[in-house]
Amino acid sequence: MKKLFANLRKSSENNKGFSLVELIIVIAIMVALVAMLAPQFTKYVQKSRDAVITTAAEDVLAMAKTEAAFNLLKQVNEENEGTITIRARNGNGPVEVLLENLEYNGKTGAEAQAEFEENCGVDSSKHTKTTLYYTITIAGTIHTQSNPGTIEINMDEHS
Repeated sequence: MKKLFANLRKSSENNKGFSLVELIIVIAIMVALVAMLAPQFTKYVQKSRDAVITTAAEDVLAMAKTEAAFNLLKQVNEENEGTITIRARNGNGPVEVLLENLEYNGKTGAEAQAEFEENCGVDSSKHTKTTLYYTITIAGTIHTQSNPGTIEINMDEHS
């Protein structure tokens, strides 16, 4: 028995670590795993970036329908349709909401845009890097007793 433990001790004293071949095999396995997983990782990163814009667009769409129903959001010039664009500023920045040919709560331009964006709950502090954007088109007027028109609100995805 003493001889067995003596041989084990002797062999463990000679073992200084991994051989070069073992290290190369481990590194090769790690490289193969990274090569297989990297494309999936980039897809998930892009999906999360796009989700920021999609969520903001859904919030803006709901708000646009509500505000149009209360006649607070309407076209400036009824001959041209109004649009709301939700995008990342320059494709790499905070989420922004752009109003074109629309007035909100009796205001137009940057003042209307800022108030509408705030009321929609769009978090402009969130930065995202995506070329995905949404356009909400508003055409027509809301149906009331005095105005029998209709409103059409569509949301289109662009990239």
